Amino acid sequence: MARASVFALLVVWLVPFAASAQDRPPCAITGVVTDATGLPVPGAVIAIDGSSVTATSDADGRFCLTGHVTGTVSVTATLSGFTPQRLQVTRKDAAAATATFRLSPEFADQVVITATRTRQRLDDVPVRTELVNRETIERLSARTLADAIEFTTGVRVEQNCQNCNFSQIRLLGLEGPYTQILVDGQPVISSLAQVYGIEQLPARMIERIEVVKGGGSALYGPGSVGGVVNVISREPSRTGGQAETRTELVGSLPNYAFNGALDWVDAGQQTYFTSFAQSDRVKPFDVSGDGFTEVSRRDLDAVGARFARYTLANRAKLTIDGTRTFEDRRGGNLLRLAPHEADIAEAITTRRHAGSATWFHAVNPRLDYRATFALSSTSRDSYYGTGRDPNAYGTTSNFLGVFDAQVNRYVRRHTLSWGLQASSESLDDHQPAYGRLTADTYRNVGIFAQDDWAFAEGWQVVLGLRADRHSAVDAVIASPRVALMVSPQENLDFRVSIARGFRAPQVFDEDLHLSSVAGEARLIHLSPDLKEEHSTNVMAGVEWKPEIGHGQALIEFNTFHTRLSDLFHVSAADDPATEEIEFMKSNFGGAHVYGVELNLGWGIEDRLIFQGGIVEQRARFDGAEPDFGSRDFFRTPRRYGNVTATWKPALGDLFVGLRFTGSMAAPHYAGFIEKDRLERTPVFTILDAAYSRPVFSDGNRRLVLTLTGRNLTNAYQPDIDQGPLRDSAYVYGPRFPRSMSAGLRVEF
Repeated sequence: MARASVFALLVVWLVPFAASAQDRPPCAITGVVTDATGLPVPGAVIAIDGSSVTATSDADGRFCLTGHVTGTVSVTATLSGFTPQRLQVTRKDAAAATATFRLSPEFADQVVITATRTRQRLDDVPVRTELVNRETIERLSARTLADAIEFTTGVRVEQNCQNCNFSQIRLLGLEGPYTQILVDGQPVISSLAQVYGIEQLPARMIERIEVVKGGGSALYGPGSVGGVVNVISREPSRTGGQAETRTELVGSLPNYAFNGALDWVDAGQQTYFTSFAQSDRVKPFDVSGDGFTEVSRRDLDAVGARFARYTLANRAKLTIDGTRTFEDRRGGNLLRLAPHEADIAEAITTRRHAGSATWFHAVNPRLDYRATFALSSTSRDSYYGTGRDPNAYGTTSNFLGVFDAQVNRYVRRHTLSWGLQASSESLDDHQPAYGRLTADTYRNVGIFAQDDWAFAEGWQVVLGLRADRHSAVDAVIASPRVALMVSPQENLDFRVSIARGFRAPQVFDEDLHLSSVAGEARLIHLSPDLKEEHSTNVMAGVEWKPEIGHGQALIEFNTFHTRLSDLFHVSAADDPATEEIEFMKSNFGGAHVYGVELNLGWGIEDRLIFQGGIVEQRARFDGAEPDFGSRDFFRTPRRYGNVTATWKPALGDLFVGLRFTGSMAAPHYAGFIEKDRLERTPVFTILDAAYSRPVFSDGNRRLVLTLTGRNLTNAYQPDIDQGPLRDSAYVYGPRFPRSMSAGLRVEF
């Protein structure tokens, strides 16, 4: 009897639902709404244009539009914070038509992924992050990564060789090897590739650049003490393309550049294919008039392609890409002759191939994972020689493999992430004339875990731990990380982060470069007793974005402090029995690098923007270094900064930027000068300007004229060494003298 009563009650309870389901009209159009990564987007409003028929996407992003629909109609999906998307949908028979919406954030260039390895709005990231978008890259007429990042506050791009113009990126007062350069989140820029790498990553392949200052060691390589520079590749949203040609005058010498891209996106936005090509020709230039170049000859050719496919009802995405880069670079004198017939020659031919495959899968709204396998191969034929030495030719090859997997679990206010990164890098460097034969393989396996916890309104904390086992280190090393953001109101954020890291005792980019001094080659050897270097980085800051006048202002103040233990330091260790000049990299006590950064800005939407920043810093050894008795880091200015202004009138785009570099200590070795001495460099102020204007526009088709002037102040190092006895590493000023360029860009 009781069982019959329960059954009757169940029938009575289910009948209204069954009746309503039976009465519910069938779906005319069904589909799903996702974001750019394939994750479902709930709460989006989907409407048939010109009618009152609407629906709302559910927790899985799915929707059902009812009503009488025949033929082709326009359907639009909208959601606050996302750009509306309109699709043409055709219903041919009684069966429901399908539509897939993939919404992009309304401010797509303000969504970043590097800081926490999950997609977040820039304002919501608890770790200090700077963003360089595609519009800025085009505005600067950037050729490479080095050009694109120069106006980022707190970032300094410096040249390290008068002969070949080897350059590096400095963050937080630290040298290039402390900054990890990533491509789409992967460390595929190897030790060899990074020697000239920032000038071999073509701007055409870059959609945006994300710069994370400090605190990157938990989710990225343990050596990312200064920070992370992540190059994000282009992902097209429509079928089309661009082609650009540019001519640049440095002095009276013309340089040429061409780049282009072709994009294809299918009608349902399920698949895309994009490709790019870039070719640059930089002529050698002798600034001082001594017959030896200050700007090396550079011929760069790069091509690449990327394919992506969404599948599993748009919950998964497969991405495959590949690039090939070829660069021929030479500096010194008598460039028309073979390298061994010149007094000084640095001639480098670099070939780099790289590829990766990434699988992303959102299992459900609370769980997703990603796995990436990447390979890169770099080979280099080189001549680093002086005095017409016929034996100074060398070869270097480098192979890098990376596997990276990460799982994200979303539980209430927590984003739990954990994963594995494994890399293997082989390096074969043969410089027979100098007795340098290197054949090493470095392997590293790191596991990491992170909890991104919004534990209260306006409070967010990131707790992370990374453990690495490096083949050049005897033990497993743990690198913890903590970051906290407090937002007492919408436009006010306080951030603080603490991170530990280490650098393994391996060959880095500067060790693979040979410079010259006093007519002899200069080599860097690693001490046989070299052990890992440890670091602790602390950053704290406040960011306030009040509305002032008719625009929004930015007032930001940050402090940083990095403690280095068992510091890597290069000092003179010449063996008189050899012809070359030797230097030794060894552990040298400890050091402190600390400072403050002030950023100010004001803008009216994107029409008129003023922004500037200045860094005041100190970088000090615990004790005096042995060569010059200095406690100051070399080539590290106490003050540097920039100011930019962007104005977009009705037709055109005007950019003006000023970069300031303060005085610093620079070692100057005897050759051109009588004896070694430590120089105090002068202050440099560099003015750049750029103007672009569409001369033709019709929908997606445009023809854009660009005019650019670099280093209009013509600030250049006044005391640069001259002749065959020069110290080629004694360079500290701007990378290029004054130049003017004009270009045309076709968009279709």
